[in-house]
Amino acid sequence: LNLDYRIGSVHFIPDFTGELIDVDGHYDRFMQKMHDNFRNDIRYVVETFYAHSIEMVNAGGFDIIGHFDKIGDNSSHFKPGIEDEPWYQSLVNELIDVIIAKKPIVEINTKVYAQRGRLFPSERYWDKLIQGGVNIIVSSDAHVPALIDASLDDVKGLLAKHYQ
Repeated sequence: LNLDYRIGSVHFIPDFTGELIDVDGHYDRFMQKMHDNFRNDIRYVVETFYAHSIEMVNAGGFDIIGHFDKIGDNSSHFKPGIEDEPWYQSLVNELIDVIIAKKPIVEINTKVYAQRGRLFPSERYWDKLIQGGVNIIVSSDAHVPALIDASLDDVKGLLAKHYQ
């Protein structure tokens, strides 16, 4: 295809039967899938998400990695505080190390920033990415044309502080 760029993002992971299940959607649906498809095993879901993300980055074939810690939002609704747990942090840092080595551009996704103050990846990871020489873009990931520039100026201001 004659594309300007390609974005790679993990949206689906296999459940225990091998069926691919969307873990990217709204957290209400995520909570139901945790019950119906994953036996409420949030550790399996998070570990599998990051393992697939690492495989994707290593395989390449895309220019930009999109919302690489999106699972943190849904997993935090399922288990508040999970993103602060050492095992979780280790998984994210392992992915960031692979990103630094492979150098895809990283998207900072602003889609829900205005509503929930959430960015993907979380601002806590930006310094490591910047220090690792990773190029960063800011995108709204808008699925609705009216939101194409949602929070872009706010997030560009936040990002500029990390480059000072």
